[in-house]
Amino acid sequence: MLLTVPLELPETAIRVGELVDALAQLPDEYLVIADHRDPDGESRTFLGWPVTAAVRDESGRRVRVVALPQIVASDPVAMDVSSLQRLLAGHPADALLVTVWEAPDGPRQSTVGAPEETDLVDEATGTSVRAVALPQVVSGATGFAYDELVYNLGWE
Repeated sequence: MLLTVPLELPETAIRVGELVDALAQLPDEYLVIADHRDPDGESRTFLGWPVTAAVRDESGRRVRVVALPQIVASDPVAMDVSSLQRLLAGHPADALLVTVWEAPDGPRQSTVGAPEETDLVDEATGTSVRAVALPQVVSGATGFAYDELVYNLGWE
């Protein structure tokens, strides 16, 4: 599926540089999670290592997109603020930021908004930890994941 990066995005959709700046204001040990909505409902999921791809925008130019893949809680590469900030520092500040997750009908993606502090509660134990949530921002980039990102994630 060939998708393009929309030229117009909601003002609340953030880019890499904005997320790096916001993370610098938060405690290093907070876990970073992302929200998403799909036909199965809403959920919050831990984030893994960012990946980048060059995707064409609506005018035909190649632009950078950085994806934050959503992973299972038991994955040892779940990002905390410090790790994510360090890993994003090498990416272009103006790159579009999306989160990517596996859905029954294929990989999906969405743009995200400014991080919000929250409590993440373990339903089994009732314990909570502080976390940073990236809210989903529905935009023209919300839908099936860009082929280049799916390939770079190895989710083919």
